[in-house]
Amino acid sequence: MRPPQDGITVAAGAVAVAASGVLSWLALLGWRAGGREYPQLPWLGLIPMALYVVLVLVAAWRIRQYVRAPQQPRSPRTPAPSPQQARGTLVAAQAGALAGALLLGFYLANAVVHLSTLDVPSVRGLFVRALVSALAAACVSAAGYVGQWMCRLPEDEDDDGRPPGGDSVAFG
Repeated sequence: MRPPQDGITVAAGAVAVAASGVLSWLALLGWRAGGREYPQLPWLGLIPMALYVVLVLVAAWRIRQYVRAPQQPRSPRTPAPSPQQARGTLVAAQAGALAGALLLGFYLANAVVHLSTLDVPSVRGLFVRALVSALAAACVSAAGYVGQWMCRLPEDEDDDGRPPGGDSVAFG
């Protein structure tokens, strides 16, 4: 039997992309059927995604450097990250992995609804924005998975698979 997987799996991200994409596509079709224009995708939305990618990767890199080199002397000006910082970094990375996957599905759905009318210049602009935003969302998700990987603790050599606290566990 395989040990349980730690963290957000790629399969969970793929399910999130598919579910978000289908639901967003249906919502956009319903929106358009109601006589309204498709929503605009602002370029400004790319800035928070880019900042999130940088912040998660920088924080995760700091945790990774600490975990991978515990024997090296540290400068007093660079204190070790606290357990709360490490936990927060891991949670932010996992949230980014899922949020990026959900956004990726939404932006891909936006691109799909514009495929039939790409000959119109304004629609082509919306299509390009949707694809660029989908790429940014994919980067958020990828940064989340990489950050989650960076926060992983090394395996213990003395871990023999027994539960902590004793040699046997009584089930009542």
